[in-house]
Amino acid sequence: MPSPASSGWRLTHDMRATRFSARRRNGFLHLRSRFLILLMAGSCLLASAGQIVAAPTSTAHPPASAGSAPSSAPAKAATPPPAATSPQQSSHDNKPSAPSAKKLTHQDRIGLLADQLAHAKTPEEAHTLEDMLETLRSAGLSPTTQLLLRRAQKDVSAEKPDNAVDDMGDAIALQPDQAILWRSRAQMRLVAGDLAGAVQDLGAALQRDPKDAQSWNLLTTVEEHRNDGQAALKAWQKMLDLNPMADKNHKRMDALRIKAFGQPT
Repeated sequence: MPSPASSGWRLTHDMRATRFSARRRNGFLHLRSRFLILLMAGSCLLASAGQIVAAPTSTAHPPASAGSAPSSAPAKAATPPPAATSPQQSSHDNKPSAPSAKKLTHQDRIGLLADQLAHAKTPEEAHTLEDMLETLRSAGLSPTTQLLLRRAQKDVSAEKPDNAVDDMGDAIALQPDQAILWRSRAQMRLVAGDLAGAVQDLGAALQRDPKDAQSWNLLTTVEEHRNDGQAALKAWQKMLDLNPMADKNHKRMDALRIKAFGQPT
């Protein structure tokens, strides 16, 4: 039979063993709990990382404030710095510019149209240019001179050529530089039968306006009335130089040549 002391020692030994076993068991449970916590934390981290990878990449824009209009103006490009100017270029820039084209005078425009008439391709074109030239030649007449010219034309229509010559004399006295007035008086003198006076006036007209084809045409007619075939032929050749379409088929040229040199044999 065990003694009470022995029983007490065993009881004490069993209690110590039990506490040691409990301590070991509690330590194992504590380690297991820490392992489970770490495992759960790792799972959460992996899930968060998967969500970040799966989310689409987008650029964050600040929200537009209510009521503000969207900006439609394009971005202003940076202005490049001005190029450096070399001294040689500056010297060229400082040179005076070429003088502007000279403004055409009244006579210059008449000369240009006369040159176009000399190169006209059709009778219709030539007729149009003749009308333009006649308008230009009359543009320099004063109102008083125009009145005298119209009165002279009425005198011719009324078979009063001498009065017409006097009216044209008054007009020439006002504007002696106008070639068309000398030509007009030559026409009045032709009607009046003053052939020498007509030749004289046409000479004055052609001296002022040598490219007036109508003056050469009128001179041809005056020379024909004077029975000077060769002078008439020369005047007509001058006229054709200025207006080739006036005798496209050379009918009048052939007739004047016959008057000047006779019928060819």
